[in-house]
Amino acid sequence: MVARIKMVTIAALALLTLAACADNKVTRTNYNLIDVGMHYSQVQAILGEPTWCDDMQRPQECRWGSDDKHILVSFAARRVVNTESKGLN
Repeated sequence: MVARIKMVTIAALALLTLAACADNKVTRTNYNLIDVGMHYSQVQAILGEPTWCDDMQRPQECRWGSDDKHILVSFAARRVVNTESKGLN
């Protein structure tokens, strides 16, 4: 039981660390680098791994960041068709 609690705690800390690192790339500057027509891999090179995608194999919409501060990108055939942001400086 104690080992399981330790594993859950370690996993939670790892996720928080990853979220903190990803949030460093969620900036107005990086948002402005994303253009319609860019491939998913190009967006990923700028922003890193997304926090959420509707489908990781064939994403149509992905978000980088949190509910309060994020970049949301819509894709068609893995190409950017729309971008939105919230809470960027």
